[in-house]
Amino acid sequence: MNNMILELAKAVQFNEKAEAQAVLDYTEFLQMLDGAEDVEDLDKKFIRETIKEIISDELNHQSKLKMLYKTLSGIKENKS
Repeated sequence: MNNMILELAKAVQFNEKAEAQAVLDYTEFLQMLDGAEDVEDLDKKFIRETIKEIISDELNHQSKLKMLYKTLSGIKENKS
């Protein structure tokens, strides 16, 4: 495996890490929203559903980046 491929694989993992951090941050946002007494319940529901959709997108990005890493590196999960 050449160094350029490894650099690309490393860049993919860097971006996957950023997606994971975004999921963490949005999850913390959901926790804060639950405690936000000044926000109306209907608004909370809309905001919560919107954030859940954003999290779903981030999880999809993580899956695609994981697939790219496996494609580039040839390294797959250990099945045991």
